[in-house]
Amino acid sequence: MKQYKQEYHHPFIIRLTHWVNFIAFGIIVTSGLRIYNASPIWDFTIPRDLTLGGWLAGARQWHFFGMYLFVANGLMWVLYNIFSRHGRRTTILSRNDLDGVFPMILYYLRIHKEHQLTRKYNPLQKLAYTTVPIIALGGILSGIAIYWPVQFSGIASFFGGYDTARVWHFIFMGTLVLFFLGHIFMVAISGWSNFVSMITGWKKTSTPPNPP
Repeated sequence: MKQYKQEYHHPFIIRLTHWVNFIAFGIIVTSGLRIYNASPIWDFTIPRDLTLGGWLAGARQWHFFGMYLFVANGLMWVLYNIFSRHGRRTTILSRNDLDGVFPMILYYLRIHKEHQLTRKYNPLQKLAYTTVPIIALGGILSGIAIYWPVQFSGIASFFGGYDTARVWHFIFMGTLVLFFLGHIFMVAISGWSNFVSMITGWKKTSTPPNPP
């Protein structure tokens, strides 16, 4: 018979930034899709019911509100993980984790059946959490190039001009959406206790039975 114990997995700052990020990112994406519809890059538009803002000016107001919240919250998360012992040990990818990335890919592809022993996050998760802030930075900078192409002409030129910056912005944000969907999928298959731990901080884990 399995035995369970409660382990403290997520400090308050991690839980707070996680849920604030969920709200901010939702605002950014849905309002951004409304802005995209006003001048589509490709030959398709997004259904209006999936967008936020109602009209272009309203969508831009929501987009900038979400952006400022996303930047402030993301900066808090990054600084905490860089300067705290918890973040450096459990979240940020280190040189020692590199050898474990490919085996975890094989595990998730069901090629390898054994899960390597890890701490709170495995090497593949650490790689994701380390690269996502870089992708988010690309989304922010390309957004700046779009909204202030004259004031920040150097950034706009870096992305290849205004029109190309729009494409890069869509790519960066699309990548974050894919990460978000993958994150939800991984939470779903990890069990209810994993979701609850991001609310309470505590996670129920199984322990080996006591010998007879």
